Amino acid sequence: MNELLRVTIAAATAFAVAFAPASLRAQVAPADTAAPIAIDTLMVTILRTPLELRKVPHAVTTIDLGTRAAAPGLALDEALRAVPGVQIDNRYNHALGERIAIRGFGARPQFGVRGVKVVVDGIPATMPDGQTTLNHVDVRTLGRVEVVRSGASSLYGNAAGGVIQLETRTPPAGPVRQELEVLGGDHGLLRLNSRTGGRSGRASYQLTLGRLAYDGHRDHNAAENLYAGGAFGLETGKGDLRVVFHAVDYDAENPGALSEALLRADRTQAFANNVRQRTGEEGRHAQLGARWRQPLGNGELEVSAYALTRRIDNPIPPQIIDLERRAGGVRAVYRGTAGLGGRELLWTLGAEADLQSDDRRNFVNEAGERGALSLDQDERVSGVGAFLQLSAPLGDRVALLGGIRYDRFGFRATDHFIADGADDSGDRAMDALSPSLGVALNLADAFGLYASVGTAFQTPTTTELANRPDGSGGFNPELEPQRATTLEAGARGRLGSVAAYQLAFYRAAVENELIGFEVPAMPGRTFFRNAGSAIHRGIEAEASVTPVAGLLLRAAYAYTDARFDEYRVDDDVFDDNRIPGVAPHRFEATLSFRPGRWILDLSTRYLAGLPVDDANTAESPAYAVTDIRAGLARLRVGGIDVAPFVGVDNVFDREYNASVVVNAFGGRYFEPGPGRSLFAGATIGFGGR
Repeated sequence: MNELLRVTIAAATAFAVAFAPASLRAQVAPADTAAPIAIDTLMVTILRTPLELRKVPHAVTTIDLGTRAAAPGLALDEALRAVPGVQIDNRYNHALGERIAIRGFGARPQFGVRGVKVVVDGIPATMPDGQTTLNHVDVRTLGRVEVVRSGASSLYGNAAGGVIQLETRTPPAGPVRQELEVLGGDHGLLRLNSRTGGRSGRASYQLTLGRLAYDGHRDHNAAENLYAGGAFGLETGKGDLRVVFHAVDYDAENPGALSEALLRADRTQAFANNVRQRTGEEGRHAQLGARWRQPLGNGELEVSAYALTRRIDNPIPPQIIDLERRAGGVRAVYRGTAGLGGRELLWTLGAEADLQSDDRRNFVNEAGERGALSLDQDERVSGVGAFLQLSAPLGDRVALLGGIRYDRFGFRATDHFIADGADDSGDRAMDALSPSLGVALNLADAFGLYASVGTAFQTPTTTELANRPDGSGGFNPELEPQRATTLEAGARGRLGSVAAYQLAFYRAAVENELIGFEVPAMPGRTFFRNAGSAIHRGIEAEASVTPVAGLLLRAAYAYTDARFDEYRVDDDVFDDNRIPGVAPHRFEATLSFRPGRWILDLSTRYLAGLPVDDANTAESPAYAVTDIRAGLARLRVGGIDVAPFVGVDNVFDREYNASVVVNAFGGRYFEPGPGRSLFAGATIGFGGR
């Protein structure tokens, strides 16, 4: 796959260079305006049953990425700007990936995503044990995002403290469309993308290829990702079939976090031990999924299946992790309608089963080389779930939405490392019953109310279970699932075609909150424990305004008060302390301006200071960062479209911490973000649009 990608990308680059000078005789096509979608007709699909947003009793945000200007494509935060309650910390570290938290859920991991369910083109990126990796997601290929911010385990099961649904761009309307994109920038940034797609009769297809090279803004921070993806769709009478695949081959260095003293000395340095141990991650990930929908009786049957394989070589202090993962699952959903007092009741019934198999071996890290074997075990996770959802109108302006789900997970570790004289094989079983109920009241187009109660639960992941502070194998027998119950109320509405808004209030009571920590003997490696109980509560507000055609302003604010309720470690009492890693205040705004031929996007985000340890004795300072992008919508050169663009991130060159490592040993909490960064490029397309 690597050689094919390199050949294709080399051809794309040559094509772009050959045609760029032809803009001397170009004509500029008018840009599309970015008008907001009327809130009463916006359909939401993330809740399993397609519903109009005004009938949804949860905080939901939908983003159409088609009108946004080009971005570097380094992390998912670029696609989720101005979504209240969603904190995405871009570490600028492809060995660890971004950290995603929704209402404080998901702030605990040192790498990957926990506590939040992520679905990519219908394929779960979140494994049965609740861990999510997003290396295979090429941000530049995304076209639409949906987010539900309340507990959604009644529909999605494990790790559903919130749900993010990512969809790649739909195939072009014509029979063949080819697009090539070249982007270069500071810190050795080079991105090359190719997109080929089209439609013919009842069939559609799309193939995407990409390469991301990045030296990074710090020492020992380089990364290279090679992407491939595609989709094939076919309408079959009244039904349809869709097949999608994603693959990535990546190699990334990990510079590690820094202490406050190291930050003052040099924000661009890597932690010395990370360099000595050559920390990073090299891996391959490939997945294939298929979905078939067909009318059946008085309803519709949807059946989907997926399979994936993942292999990583992950040097961390003080070990090198060799992991081979295989996973797959099937799910069946049947939707239908029934009469209810002269009104239509919508119902959805579904079941799913997933399997995950991890072959894990750990070696002593000897300056980046494999030393003695320290752990060798097979880890198996099986999950089964069944759910029911009902959407019932109670009047012309009142809609009820309820659901219930049962999940059971089995964890098994088989220890093959007997040199230590102990067999640490073992089993864990965890289950949960997750109900939810909500009501939406639409008093007028300009004003509607909703209220709901929902649940979420998160099992410890296999990585968290296998990381035992005493160094033994098997699974940690003391870690328990985290459970939460959320009460939520809100309002939403629209003011003609000029503005739309949403407001949400929530309180989540959490039991057995999972918290990461480090130990002196193994700095840089995170272990986990249950923190007793916690309370998450907050306020979220978002609005979009279009005062004139071609001008769109979106703004979002979130107040998140996440605190331990009862939490004691030995003689230390952390009751009422803020949960580390969660920003209490976050504000984001984006301004999109389309004055005729031009595209101008301006965005700013503010993050309040946040605690980085359970004791709340250290804090990462508040910061505000502004980004700007500009370009031309489309230059027509014969039968070829050329769209040049330029952008500056962190325009005012602020010093800030892009992310933190919670409870890090030695005070190495901080992962610094880059200073002012410039990028520029162009998209070239030809064929049907």
